[in-house]
Amino acid sequence: MGHTTLERLESLEKEIKSAYGFAGYPALRDAVQRALREPPPKGHPDKIMQHAALLRELSRLGEEEGNGLRAYVTGPLPQAWTGTAATSATVAATAIDNQMRRMVDTFDEGDRALRAYADAIESARELHPTGHARLEHAAHLLSTIDQLFGYDGAVMKEAHHEAMAGIAVLVRCARTVEAASHVASRTFAELASRARSGRITSKAITALDKLVIADAATSGPGAHDANLILTADASGRASANLDRLRADDQKHFAWLLGQCRSTQEQAYLLQALAAGYGVAEIDAFDHKIHAHGDDQVWLQQHLTPITEAAGPDPAHSRRPVEFGGREWTQGSAPTCVAMSTVMARAKVDPLYALQLTTGGYPDDPSFDSGDAFARRLHDEQHDVYDGGRNWLQDLFGTDGMTEGQARDVANEQVAPHTGARYDKVTVDSTGDRRNVLPEVEKAVDQGLPVTFTVQDGHGGHEMAIVGHQDGMLEVYNPWGYTVWVSEDDFVNNHMNVVGDGVPASVHAVNVPRR
Repeated sequence: MGHTTLERLESLEKEIKSAYGFAGYPALRDAVQRALREPPPKGHPDKIMQHAALLRELSRLGEEEGNGLRAYVTGPLPQAWTGTAATSATVAATAIDNQMRRMVDTFDEGDRALRAYADAIESARELHPTGHARLEHAAHLLSTIDQLFGYDGAVMKEAHHEAMAGIAVLVRCARTVEAASHVASRTFAELASRARSGRITSKAITALDKLVIADAATSGPGAHDANLILTADASGRASANLDRLRADDQKHFAWLLGQCRSTQEQAYLLQALAAGYGVAEIDAFDHKIHAHGDDQVWLQQHLTPITEAAGPDPAHSRRPVEFGGREWTQGSAPTCVAMSTVMARAKVDPLYALQLTTGGYPDDPSFDSGDAFARRLHDEQHDVYDGGRNWLQDLFGTDGMTEGQARDVANEQVAPHTGARYDKVTVDSTGDRRNVLPEVEKAVDQGLPVTFTVQDGHGGHEMAIVGHQDGMLEVYNPWGYTVWVSEDDFVNNHMNVVGDGVPASVHAVNVPRR
């Protein structure tokens, strides 16, 4: 029997369905009695609605304050504000306006999620007595049957019909509540992941700078909030690492931030700090990018391999991932695990991304070019591949890497830069995949890529989940592109929507955990 109400009821539904006829009488009677002992859906819709109303009121107040602030953001600055001061003031005001907008959006989404959850509980609690009554009727009919001396097939058939109808209602109620619970849980986890500026708690950065840096996004046509450079998790790690620095290193890092040419340059320095690098390494990194510190396109192309140009796409369109006209791809080698791992690290480690795109020599065409990048990417993924395999695989000429090796290389290459270890979770059933999905989405919302394996009868393939929006997952396929898939595609083994013969079934997920 399962541990959740839904799992128990689904198990009972299977038992009841298979318990019919003379031989099925004892099993049906027992299953009906156990179903009758299942409690009605838990929860207090009225209390949940009270919390929703509070969020709605906070949203209203935030909207009023935001409207007042927006007049300053959209209006002209006083004539005394010119040059750099005017630019800084505009950036700061815009960041504050964006933060107010996010706050209002957060309250609104929380309100909607709570109201939907309360409605689901209330609907299930109203429907539950109908199913319970039919199960009671089935139990009564079964009590009239004397299996030894007076078995009545017609009564048994009616009892089985009533039991099936009753348990179906209970299962429906449990599914309604569990689905709404999962949606609410995922919604609030996603909302929590957006609290970027609040995670920068270090006193070494001013309150206004925290807001401005947290609001820095990559260039491009995509939604601003979908392309923020720092996730809340990275902001928190950077803040903690900054507070652990010696006083002289803190002072030098503050100087580095102060001389940056843009908030984007500042955000990448904090991302480097979040990735675990010391001030000397970050200084050297900034020395390489500072000439382009106010060139948002250059910074994005060299430091952020995947951006959100258009958001979720239910049509599963492929979006190439390229640098200098060359794809971030495994090519024809059996290095899907290695390439997925390389991409996962490049997503969280800007020094690593810069090394791959420029070889450490920005603006030198011998290094900073598409062809040179492709050669380095080939060599890097093969280094990861060779280092992650064992001598027996080489001896017997076995291609690829095992799921255990995939987890291990993620822990070697990515975990040191995020502080989260990767645990391999085998997902053999729909329930397994549904249960792991909230962890996957929470990790991705925090900016932690999730690698996973798909399989079929012909072999396996590893990819990485690198984005999550509106109930969809962005999957990086190491054949050089990303595709958006739905949560249902992931849960119900429809990953073949990625295309190109990608296997449909998810078999193992490497979940980042702390």
